[in-house]
Amino acid sequence: MKCRVAEEMVNRYINHTLTVDELEEFLEHVESCSSCYDELETYFIVHAAMNQLDNGDTEPVLDFKNLLEQDLKKSRRYVRKKKIIRFLEIVSLCVLAGALISLLILGIFQIRQMIQ
Repeated sequence: MKCRVAEEMVNRYINHTLTVDELEEFLEHVESCSSCYDELETYFIVHAAMNQLDNGDTEPVLDFKNLLEQDLKKSRRYVRKKKIIRFLEIVSLCVLAGALISLLILGIFQIRQMIQ
């Protein structure tokens, strides 16, 4: 992913509107590109501070860097979970297709035996 694309995704990351595939690519990029990470950090801090002011939090969080790291970890777990679910769905579909094909073949053999 190019930096320009990653920078355009920062707001969508903060607003949690990236698709799983986009999120995975974005996370990989910001983990390896300090410039884009800094960009994300800046926008994240501003967004988090504004949210705290808007919500009138009585005990605001001031460690925004830690808050960003927690959010990135949560996003990584989300991507892993979605990838596992996608893998299990594919395996389930393959097993189901295999079972249906087996039943079809078994049915054909039984019909042949009845005809003979």
